[in-house]
Amino acid sequence: MSDPVRPPDSRAPTATPDGGADRVATPVRRRQRAPVAPTRLLGPHHFAFYRGVLEGVDLARLADRYLDTGRDLRVARATVDWIAGELTRGVRRLATRPRAAQSPTDGHDHDAHHPDAPAPGGAAGIPGMAGTPPPRRWSEAAWHALFHAPAGESAAARQARCQRQQRALEALQPLLAARPAADDAVGGWFTPAIAQRLVAVGWTTLGALQAGIAQGGARWYRQISRIGTHTARRIEAWLAEFATELGAIPPAALVPRRSATAAELASLRPPAAMVAPLEALLLPPALDGRHGHNRAAAGSESRIAAQTDLMAIHAWLGVHPPIGGHTWRAYRTQAERFLLWAVFARGKALSDLTVEDCSAYLAFLADPQPAAQWVGARGTPRYRFDWRPFEGPLSAGSVRQAFTIVKSLCAWLVSAQYLRYNPFALLPKPKAARQGRIQVARSFTETQWQFLRSFATGLPPDDARTARMQFLLRFAYATGLRISEQAQVTVGELRQQDLAADQRGMWTLSFVGKGTRAREVHVPAPVIEALRDYLAARGLGREFERLHPETPLIGRVKADGQAGRLSVAQLDAIWKGFFAQAAEVLATEDPAGAARLAQASAHWLRHTFGSHAIARGVALDVVQHQLGHASLATTSVYVHVEDARRARELDRAGMY
Repeated sequence: MSDPVRPPDSRAPTATPDGGADRVATPVRRRQRAPVAPTRLLGPHHFAFYRGVLEGVDLARLADRYLDTGRDLRVARATVDWIAGELTRGVRRLATRPRAAQSPTDGHDHDAHHPDAPAPGGAAGIPGMAGTPPPRRWSEAAWHALFHAPAGESAAARQARCQRQQRALEALQPLLAARPAADDAVGGWFTPAIAQRLVAVGWTTLGALQAGIAQGGARWYRQISRIGTHTARRIEAWLAEFATELGAIPPAALVPRRSATAAELASLRPPAAMVAPLEALLLPPALDGRHGHNRAAAGSESRIAAQTDLMAIHAWLGVHPPIGGHTWRAYRTQAERFLLWAVFARGKALSDLTVEDCSAYLAFLADPQPAAQWVGARGTPRYRFDWRPFEGPLSAGSVRQAFTIVKSLCAWLVSAQYLRYNPFALLPKPKAARQGRIQVARSFTETQWQFLRSFATGLPPDDARTARMQFLLRFAYATGLRISEQAQVTVGELRQQDLAADQRGMWTLSFVGKGTRAREVHVPAPVIEALRDYLAARGLGREFERLHPETPLIGRVKADGQAGRLSVAQLDAIWKGFFAQAAEVLATEDPAGAARLAQASAHWLRHTFGSHAIARGVALDVVQHQLGHASLATTSVYVHVEDARRARELDRAGMY
């Protein structure tokens, strides 16, 4: 075998502390290799890499297997020089140690972070050198001789020397190889270029790097400049190799969020006694509600198995299907906030709260303080430690809604004989501005609606996202569905009835809507045709009758043509993005109209349907049925809008 590396001596280039080399004077100008950080530590993977180099294995292959920079030969060669220099310096340190330090140890493990630890059994020589017994000390000269081939060395002698080199490395590894620890600087284990990029985002230690990966998910590297998928996978593999020392990254952290289950995501955040989501909440024993003064009297049989307030809330949520639906999430949010406030702000168990406490809670909702403890950024995933239960102070209407939900929670717990009384029963319902009034001003005029249709028609053709947006716009306007209903409806909920006057028939969409009420919505035939076009663009074919009934009516765009459900948040982002793009186009012609479009949401189309239907003479009860209003009085608000329009028309005509 050839000698691919040589440790520094008087005749060879000498490794410098930065991992480069002082070259012998030569008229040839050579490009300097990238320096390696002086704080880097020799690890077991470096020894494995160097053994492969000594055996003559392809350098690119070794670098791809052991180095975080992959097949970068320039860095690989610099790493070879650095390892050779570190080994020589380690031998030099061991050679100059006092003889007493080389005595047998007491059997304890050596500290791998201290290369000067004594050799096992007191034998400090390099095994197999020249066939002589190992010397009492490490010999730097013997180390140099081992790596310098004598003139005229035969192939057999060279192979024997390579074997001695491997044995020498095996003897040195326990003495010089470090094991990583969570508080080690990333610069000690990764190349300077990679380390600098990690430090730039605040991940200065291996522990911080692991936490960042766990929080960032499968695409954690996207927040770091110039670190791509391949480098990220190498870093993950390296951390996994030392999971014993550093702890394992939760498997769910490396699973794409869209394909991860709720249980996998919940595993990213272990339970703790702090402001945390219900699934990661650990109540202090003194405040878990087992001995709350409002608990049902001893001897009474509770109708639920819950022993603590947290268990009782989970029982309440469990009887409000569909679990994970829009209404269920609203219930969870309010119950979560109420329980967290009781324990971590009021210092009481939920089962200990009085009427005065609940009154204070309503005031807290309007201004949750301290904000650092209670308020976080919108959309923060629940498994992250910077998650907070609030996004800011609640409006009067939101406080009113929160009151209704937590009062209902406590009433249910009283009925379940878990609580003795409902502390909210004696509180008046908070007043809200424009109570119960639909904000019909948040709708589009006929002109704005026609602009939106025209803008959607002009989106890039032959794009599945364009087809989805074009269908979604027509569908939402024609049906008046809420955004949560848009996200949940499936092709199996479409029903056709024959009509003598129209061979296309009459189509209805039957589903369970808000408040778990059964809804039946008319879908015009042209919208059904638009649906067929959209499904074909999704790769599902035009005949939706042949699809699985659970196929979402509005799904994700996937290259493989498979159907994937959109969450309410994802659908909301699609709508907001569409309105923002339309506003940019309209800004030059109609700045005021563009400003309205920029603040629009999916719900504006629901109001637009109601306003336009009344304006075109559709009967009030028909509009009520289509919108799913429980009361005709709720729908009549759109009549007032039409009254105002007529008044403006008469004033404009000078009828006075």
